[in-house]
Amino acid sequence: MLRLSVDKTEMTLQPGEGVDVAVSFNANVAAITQPGTFTTRLTIGAKTPYRIAPVPVTFVVNSPKTWGKITGTATGVGCTGTSAPLSGATVQISSKTASYTLKTDQSGQYVFWLDVSDSPLTVVAAKDGWAPQTQSVKIKAGDATTADFSLEPDHTCT
Repeated sequence: MLRLSVDKTEMTLQPGEGVDVAVSFNANVAAITQPGTFTTRLTIGAKTPYRIAPVPVTFVVNSPKTWGKITGTATGVGCTGTSAPLSGATVQISSKTASYTLKTDQSGQYVFWLDVSDSPLTVVAAKDGWAPQTQSVKIKAGDATTADFSLEPDHTCT
C-alpha cells in the first residue's frame, strides 16, 4: 500500500485560524509494482462538534524510462461470428527472466508495464471454453504496444 505521511500530526487552532500541512508520498513499497494513479483520503480527527470531511488525495507513479507498456483486449468470437469482450480471461506474459499472470477486466482489457530488456515477450490469452492463443511481442521504452486476442470456441461449431 502507498505510504502517505504528513509533517504535522497534532496542532491547536483558534476559531478562524488555519494551518498548512505538507503531505508526502512514498511509492517505494512492495505493493506498488506498476505505474498508475493511486487515490486515498486523508482523514482529519478533531475535538470539535463539526464534522470534518476526509480530504481526497491523488498520487501518480510514472514508469521508469526503460519500461514499455503492453496492452490489449481479449475477445471471444462465437460460432455465429459475433464477438464480445472476455472478462476474466488469463493473460500470461513470459520474458527471458520472469512470467506474469494477469486477468482481463470487464471490458476484456489488460495492461502491464515492464522493462524493455525483457523483450521479446511471449503472451498467451486463455479462458475456459475458448482455444488459447499465443503471440510474440516486442515492447519499446516509453511506448504502448498492443497485443489483441480473438479467441474461438474450443469445440467444433455445428
